[in-house]
Amino acid sequence: PIEYNNMYLKKIRYIKKDLYHIIGILCLFFSAFASLYSPLTNAIGLYVAIPIACLLATKFNKGFHTSIYEKILYTLFLWDCISYFWAEHKELASTELHMVLGTFLLVYCLSIYARNFKLIPYLYFIYVLLYLSAWNYAIHNIFTMMVDDSDRLNDEVLNANTMAYYTFYVSFLFYILSEIVNIKWLKKIWEWCFWLMLPASFGISILTSSRQVPIIQVPLYAMLIYIKYVQGASLKNKLKLGLFALLIAVVFSGYIISAYNNSFLKERAEINIADDGRAALARNAIQVGFNNLPLGIGAGNFQGVSITRQISHNSYLEAFVNMGIPGLALYLALLGMFVHRQWKRYWYYKDKMFLAFFTFGVLYILDGFFFVFYNSLWLISFFMLVATHSETYYKKHNTELKKENKEIVKNNFIKQKDASIQ
Repeated sequence: PIEYNNMYLKKIRYIKKDLYHIIGILCLFFSAFASLYSPLTNAIGLYVAIPIACLLATKFNKGFHTSIYEKILYTLFLWDCISYFWAEHKELASTELHMVLGTFLLVYCLSIYARNFKLIPYLYFIYVLLYLSAWNYAIHNIFTMMVDDSDRLNDEVLNANTMAYYTFYVSFLFYILSEIVNIKWLKKIWEWCFWLMLPASFGISILTSSRQVPIIQVPLYAMLIYIKYVQGASLKNKLKLGLFALLIAVVFSGYIISAYNNSFLKERAEINIADDGRAALARNAIQVGFNNLPLGIGAGNFQGVSITRQISHNSYLEAFVNMGIPGLALYLALLGMFVHRQWKRYWYYKDKMFLAFFTFGVLYILDGFFFVFYNSLWLISFFMLVATHSETYYKKHNTELKKENKEIVKNNFIKQKDASIQ
């Protein structure tokens, strides 16, 4: 009876734990899709659903353990909050602190849930829902206003570049899901989704006139296709893939060139970098940053002094001008740590997952030159999800290797013992 009761209590604890996981992830699902559904649902997602997910996640974070990535990012958030005290425009600084708090809550619960390998596919699906929410908003609120080729898929609520970032994340996560999911039919679905995002990326670049879509998506797909289909493949399979790619290029090149030549994207791409509005903002940010060394002008305050009253549209310059040298150093340390670890692990283990993580890290760094990520709820949280996934995968990989090594040592010992007996 005692053993039965212990087993029953243990089973109840597992059910309770799973229930907490389910409720927490459902809250995050709601927050993602509600983000662009309506202002009311977005507010419920931000102020109710995410805090609930956070409270539930805390139950599994015994001792409040944090990874090296969390430590660096939370220190960056703390420094951003401290910089409030020397910010001249307190209203902008307060808005920044509000953004940082929401971002901290989402990053915190995602980082805890992602330590459980079984939950990771569901966590990536959050960003699929976010992407679907963006498309739902675009279809009902932006497409109806687009009347000619010079109109972009863009408004005050859904920026054209935001759609570009989400396209990058979803393309990458489809690849990851096709690798980590074990159910064959589901693995095939994610693989097909990965391939469908390739032509979709071109369409999105035309609709949004976003130059960063080809800048990010072309190397992303080149590397991920190499990792998945070329690396370690036989010469025969490499030739098949090469011929298939050549056939696709010949069949669709005319349409692609025609669509590009008649798009607003081409006009934007032909603008001289020196004449681009972002270049002027970048020069302005550098000047203001150097005039306010070493601590910067304070949380979120560049927008209040910039020549166009806008943010710098650059993660590194925004961190530098607002939080000074400490803020920039912390953000660079976060990204540099991630990329360095993935590269080091890839060369040690020759595991293609680490090469995929490395590819994401490099392109995320490049993408940071187009917008401010460190205080953005969904943009920095996706990086932290991938970073935590990489650590969880590394630990799982190491555990499996240790088991294999123990089996090898055990088998060798048995063989040596048998040989000595004979």
